[in-house]
Amino acid sequence: MARLRNRNPKIEEQSWQPVGIESLEDTALTAAQAARNSIVVAGPGAGKTELLAQRADYLLRTDTSKSPRRILAISLKRDAAKNLQDRVGKRLPAELAERFDSMTLDAFSKNLVDRFRLAIPEFWRPNDDYRIEFNIKEERADRMIREAAERLRCEPADLSGIGPIRWYRECFSQRLQIDGSAILENGSTRERLAVSQWQHYLHGKYRYLNFHMIARLAELMLRSNPAVLHAMRATYSHVFLDEFQDTTNLHYDLLRTAFLDSESVLTAVGDTKQCIMTWAGALAGITKRYAEEFTADSYALRANYRSEPELIHIIGSLAQQIEPEAILPVCGRGRESGDGQCRVIEFSDDSEEAIAVALVLNELVEDEGVEPRDICVLCRKRVDQYSSNLVDALQQINGLARVRDETKLQDLLAEPLVELVADAFLVAASDEPQPDSWSRLQRVLEKTGRSESAQQQRIRNKLLSTLVDCLRLSLPQCAKTVDGIAVEVNRAIDAIGEKSFRQSHPQYRQGTFFEETVSSLVKQLGFRYGDESQQFGTWIEVIRDLRGETSIPVMTIHKSKGLEYHTVIFVGLEDAAFNNLQDPTGDGNSFFVAFSRAKKRVLFTFAKSRFKRMQSRKNVNLLYGWLEEAGVGIESAADIDFDESIW
Repeated sequence: MARLRNRNPKIEEQSWQPVGIESLEDTALTAAQAARNSIVVAGPGAGKTELLAQRADYLLRTDTSKSPRRILAISLKRDAAKNLQDRVGKRLPAELAERFDSMTLDAFSKNLVDRFRLAIPEFWRPNDDYRIEFNIKEERADRMIREAAERLRCEPADLSGIGPIRWYRECFSQRLQIDGSAILENGSTRERLAVSQWQHYLHGKYRYLNFHMIARLAELMLRSNPAVLHAMRATYSHVFLDEFQDTTNLHYDLLRTAFLDSESVLTAVGDTKQCIMTWAGALAGITKRYAEEFTADSYALRANYRSEPELIHIIGSLAQQIEPEAILPVCGRGRESGDGQCRVIEFSDDSEEAIAVALVLNELVEDEGVEPRDICVLCRKRVDQYSSNLVDALQQINGLARVRDETKLQDLLAEPLVELVADAFLVAASDEPQPDSWSRLQRVLEKTGRSESAQQQRIRNKLLSTLVDCLRLSLPQCAKTVDGIAVEVNRAIDAIGEKSFRQSHPQYRQGTFFEETVSSLVKQLGFRYGDESQQFGTWIEVIRDLRGETSIPVMTIHKSKGLEYHTVIFVGLEDAAFNNLQDPTGDGNSFFVAFSRAKKRVLFTFAKSRFKRMQSRKNVNLLYGWLEEAGVGIESAADIDFDESIW
């Protein structure tokens, strides 16, 4: 069979230039071409994703990552992994981008366990029909201990002094010994409880695992199987580690086993000031430990390409409040002044606050023409409660702006399966060209086909055109029921090829996650497609609403990590929201992350009364002090006319 000519001749290393952007700062350019393990310290807006995309471009175009070897990128969040994969897809031709694998740590672990399950020592080997259970977590450790104690017939005195959270972290989630039966016979009570509960989940009636357990199984499999470990290291010439500052002991243990003392070159990117996962076990001092153990060179990026100079000044001040030795950022665009603004406003209660914020949001959308998706409302926790008054207020003023709880859909929208169906529906339903959606659909077919022949490309294009033609005929006739929508969703999946699609995405290869994702997607489409007042009558409107293109996202700080917005409004800078600042380091970092999402404007609010309870800022006064040090004081809502622009 005839093959296409090589359309991507090798570029000499000294001739390579950044692609798709004007330039990189000198340190970033050096890091992108580094030949050794490295740690890149990059503050907010420094372009971490772009740096990794440019490094992938350099490694693949120059054949520094020699074919057929691949590059592995590991992120903590699904949307971050997807964003990086998309960015690389835009920078590189498809034949080279196909050698770039971007996934979460959870997906990486699960892929190893599912592919090499039989290589796991028999005592710890899960059945192939195991299911993911998110309720196996440290918050339920007390119940787990009781269940294991009953099976082991422990006396109450045997359990004395065993703290549930500490037991979960130090015993249940710790590195597995190859011979677990020896622990059941001779281990301490704490250890025997952990192993007994593991066996219950592995081989009991329901066969449940959580991602902590899967990561431990993956590490054990690599540690106990040199041949598999060698094969994996031979597959990946380079490894990228995104948001490295939030790495936990469990995940670092897996990475050490996988790549320490290997020929794979690692690039870790992070910023300790943005470590917001201390509550979940993020390792203190992880960047220093990694630099020492992997003999990594260190690079520090100063440029901030996201924010206006006025906000960059505040970010620098906040950074030095958190870390006195922090390097002050500079504007990546070379400007010393712009139109960045930050305000802190105090309200009498959350009702007054909601009306004011609603007016601000509506003014941004209606008068300034800011896209709804370029605005974000942040809450420290309980998004539904903190945003309920805002939803009512927006309805009351009857403007164009509206908000939605992004925490419920963010992970679903990051799924490749959801993107596939949404793109197919959008292309089929639209009278206008949808080049981005069409290109993504082509990449899906290229990934599942993995062939560069001209004939295969023609077949893929014909298949895609046939799918679109079928959907153009069937979508207008779709019954406005869950069953009717499910038929159309499965039509799109079947046209692409369910088996090949599942095989090309590790999270879908085993278990029921693929079916659960289809079910969730059908359910969300069903909420939107219909004749009710809150529903839409056209598929274009349905897909736009599903993707949130017409609504302002409301989310937690954690969910906003890695994202950026024209305007950020943080609702509730109060003691209750920050748990009275019981974790000053973690909460300070969260505050820093919230502020640094903004490109132009930031607004913090405080309500003296919220949920009909008096609020205090006594403990979070530390954060107010940081803002005051940066030149931002507290204003009273009574002195502001919210019917006019506050900016």
